[in-house]
Formats: sequence, C-alpha cells, structure tokens
Amino acid sequence: MESKFGYRNLQAENHWKACDIETIKVTKPIIVCLSGSGTINENDANGFCKVAEDFLGEKASDVDFFGIAYAHEEGSIRGELSNKDIDLLVDNILIPLCKDDDNILSVEECCKNLSLVTFFTFCHGNIEVSKILKHFNSKMQNVGLSQDQIKEIDQSLFEINYAKESGLVSCPQINTSSAADTIGSLFDYWYFDGHGEDKLKGRYAMICDNPGQFCGKDWPRPDEKQFGAITIIADSILKNKTDNDLYSFQSKEHSIGNFEDEDKLSDEGIVLKQSLSYALQRRVENSILNQNNTNYTRFYLQNLYSDLIAELPRTNRINDNDIEDKEFKL
Repeated sequence: MESKFGYRNLQAENHWKACDIETIKVTKPIIVCLSGSGTINENDANGFCKVAEDFLGEKASDVDFFGIAYAHEEGSIRGELSNKDIDLLVDNILIPLCKDDDNILSVEECCKNLSLVTFFTFCHGNIEVSKILKHFNSKMQNVGLSQDQIKEIDQSLFEINYAKESGLVSCPQINTSSAADTIGSLFDYWYFDGHGEDKLKGRYAMICDNPGQFCGKDWPRPDEKQFGAITIIADSILKNKTDNDLYSFQSKEHSIGNFEDEDKLSDEGIVLKQSLSYALQRRVENSILNQNNTNYTRFYLQNLYSDLIAELPRTNRINDNDIEDKEFKL
C-alpha cells in the first residue's frame, strides 16, 4: 500500500482533504505532521494533524497542516515513507522554496522561504525527518552548494517532537519526552543512567544543547553531526502511573494523545504540553514574519530557550543543586 498525503481542512468531509503531492505549492506556513509508524490510514494522519492544530490554538487558521499515512505491506500495522515518498516530499515541498525557475536562490532567500516549513513529529516521525533532510542536503550539494551553505539553510528549518526516536536531524529541534516512557526515546537512559524517575521525582528538566552536544554532553560519535536542540524531560506525563504503565511494552506514557485530556496529566506533563504549544506558536509567528517581510529573520533556538525558561513554572523544574551526579549539567 502506497503512502497517502493530505491536508487538514475543516470544510472537507471528516476535516481531511487528500491531495496529489506533486500538486503541492507552499504559499504560507506549513506544518508537516509525521506521526508514529502505526499511522497507515488517512484517519490517523488527520488525527495527528489535529493534535498539532490543537497545540497551535488561535494561529491554526494561518497555516496548512500536511499529514501522511505511511506506505505499508498489506496486513501490516506498521509503515514508513518509501524512497519514492521521500524524493517526492523533497522535490515538491523543500526544493521549490529554494529555486526561481531553474536557478537556485541565494542562501538568505532559501532560508527565508524554508522558514515556512516546520516538522511536527511523534516517535518514528523523527526518523522520517532525518531521512528527508539527508536527501534534501544531498540534492542541494548536487546543485553546487557548499557544506557551510547547506548547514546555514538547514538552520532555517525546525522540528518539534514528542517521544522521538534516535534520528539525527540536521536542523534545530525541541525534544520532549517522559522518563517513564519505556518505548519512546532513550533520553532518560542517557541522561539519568536509567533512573530518571528516581532523580526527577515529580519534576522536569530542560537544557539547551549547542551543536555537537546531546543532553548536555559531547555527542559520542564524532563522525555524525548533532545539531542544536532544546530537550525537556518530564518524570511522568501522567498523574497516576503504575508499574504496568512503566514497564509494559504498551506504555501509556508513550501516547501523544495523553495531552488531549489535561485532567490526566501530572504537573510536569502539563509543562510538556505548554512547551509543545508555546514552541509551535513561536515558530509559526516567525514563519508569518518571514512570509510578510522582505528580509529574513532567523528563528534562534537560544531565544526560544530563554522564553521557555521565563514562561514555564519554576517550582517543579530541576536544578544543579538537586543532582548528585555532576555529569548531569543544566
């Protein structure tokens, strides 16, 4: 079964409008929504677009929410983007923003146009962004851009995720995760040596990494590029967690759908919801600014981090004095 593409559209039946990817034209901010590998039908793809729509709130009418149901074998419950899908996504969403007819635009013009694109991902979706950008970078290199130029262009893109897999993404990110999620990211194991719930104790931690770092430490594989990211880890996003939640393969902590019902969320779970919403809103504000102005305004990760420090509650945020292991750095 091939991948299916579409937009969230409140005027369409079931609020979903299927599309031929080769007819796409990005004319305003677009949020490319890539969910987990189980997203193999249009209903689920649309549902994940709605998650992004809910996080964005009042600004949702200013953007397009583009969703994908992954290609999969008949009878399978898991899917992924095919190589053809990745090529189509790059050729129809990213490359046209970098070209005028057949000519490549200046780096600043590429950045300005690509700032319209935000990747919103859950779990496996992060792996797909990694593959998309790797293919995009290869194509940009083939038309004569240098590695430094490509790196600068990549900085204009942005990914916002929950429970990411370990995909290395060549653009800035905000990563959110629950330390009690046993099937999501491995942030808790890297960060807390597998004992995140003991050290966090009902709190959350936040750090802003420079390029070449991951969770405050040097990236261990120097042959791989690691780009800057904000990482926010909650002890648990759920108010009531049990041993079954923590250690079952079907971890309840893993579902991004938990954020729909705030009554179920712990205090630090609410923080993660606020973080995702605020980051998406600020990113779209920057996209609209670049859409409406001649000059390019970069979306700086450090500025977002400073704003999150000011906006998020301090009472349950962890700090250096609470950590015995001094390798844990904030």
